[in-house]
Amino acid sequence: MAEIVFEHVGKSFGDTKVIENLDLTIEDGKFTVLVGSSGCGKTTLLRMIAGIGPATYGRILMDGKDITHQPPEKRDIAMVFQNYAIYPTMSVRENIEFGLKNKKVPKPERDRRIAEYAEIVGMTPYLDRKPSDLSGGQRQRIALARAMVKKPSVFLMDEPLSNLDAKLRAAMRVELIELQRRLGTTFVYVTHDQIEAMSMADTIVLMEKGEIQQIGCPEEIYHEPANIFSAQFIGTPPMNIMELGEGIRYGVRPESIVMEAQKLDNMALYRKGHIITREMLGAELQFKVRLSDGGTIMVRSPREDLAEDTDVWIMAKARHIHFFGADGIRLGHGGPQGLLDKLGGLNE
Repeated sequence: MAEIVFEHVGKSFGDTKVIENLDLTIEDGKFTVLVGSSGCGKTTLLRMIAGIGPATYGRILMDGKDITHQPPEKRDIAMVFQNYAIYPTMSVRENIEFGLKNKKVPKPERDRRIAEYAEIVGMTPYLDRKPSDLSGGQRQRIALARAMVKKPSVFLMDEPLSNLDAKLRAAMRVELIELQRRLGTTFVYVTHDQIEAMSMADTIVLMEKGEIQQIGCPEEIYHEPANIFSAQFIGTPPMNIMELGEGIRYGVRPESIVMEAQKLDNMALYRKGHIITREMLGAELQFKVRLSDGGTIMVRSPREDLAEDTDVWIMAKARHIHFFGADGIRLGHGGPQGLLDKLGGLNE
């Protein structure tokens, strides 16, 4: 296990600055997910930890030891890539064994580790098969076992599930969570998929344009977004953001909106709306609603009785309303009272 610390780290590619003066601590033994859109810098951070994309300036520490300029082979890490990077001409056993042979681990110890970790990832029956005979999920398990036999202090994972279909991705997410809990090892996982981040992480590091937008557990990121970017990146559909005036905006998550044919009491927000579209999602429905001012919002609700082309009231309680300043930073939710009063003045 290992704690990883970035101290005032920057990374440039030629004249292009990707990351500037970044500080970050990745906790020992936690499942940390770096999430953000393409080009936000998350993979660059991962490569700096691995030593395959050195920092331009600053320091990277692992358990207090400066590894900034340490070569990759000297770092106690293992990396699992998006494309698995397994050898097609080798059997499953040979793929798992390859790194151990390079490290000159004695054969009895190699055999013991192969047996142990093949069992953990459910690949024991397939040890003598070639990767071409296996499914995508099974090939991903080979890559995991090959990383695990090294017994690293840190696992680095760069979008390892992105090549799998949706059903298998969901199953593998659960397996990775269980694996991390079982090993108790530091996992650093990169994805652009907010569902992966929310479902897997102990800690989410949300990034955009080389900057950290927010760090927190999934519940904190979701319920206490630091800014409009966080509010709209996390959540499906994203938080509805509307103008309040003088640069102030307010937001309500689609599932926090109450939608009824008639007004209800004890709400802080009331808007007249008209249902444009209605999508069945299973236990819930998703509605697109046009407001009286011409804007549109998304609503998630179990109300199967509300049809398209229907007039409705859009409402929300004070505790579900978030306010954001002109700079996009969240001012709070459920208040301050002055903002609630101003919002009340817009109610219909």
